Amino acid sequence: TVHMLGAEKALFRALKTKHETPKYGLIYHASLIGQAAPKFKGKISRVLAAKCALSIRVDALGESNEATIGIDSREKVEARLRQLEGKSLGDVSGVVSPTERAKKTEHNRVNKDAPAILSPP
Repeated sequence: TVHMLGAEKALFRALKTKHETPKYGLIYHASLIGQAAPKFKGKISRVLAAKCALSIRVDALGESNEATIGIDSREKVEARLRQLEGKSLGDVSGVVSPTERAKKTEHNRVNKDAPAILSPP
């Protein structure tokens, strides 16, 4: 995969010696990945690898000579990076505080002041 390009030697050595395989290749040293927090480097490198694979296919099989798909992909990867780093730690961990849980369930309660709707027998 594009994600593992540049790590073939380490991959085959790890398979031969039955050690852990490498997680990343050359893409891990890209400037976009370097901007990410260590916590998100793996996720952003997978996103970048997917966008690179799509851009390669469009470049190889497409008829236009414009680089619009690459520019759009870079913007999407940068937006994803901003989205991940913009989240607070509570959102990432999935833990909901009791006050947030109360707010979520507040709209599910029945309004006792509203008139009752009776269905016909």
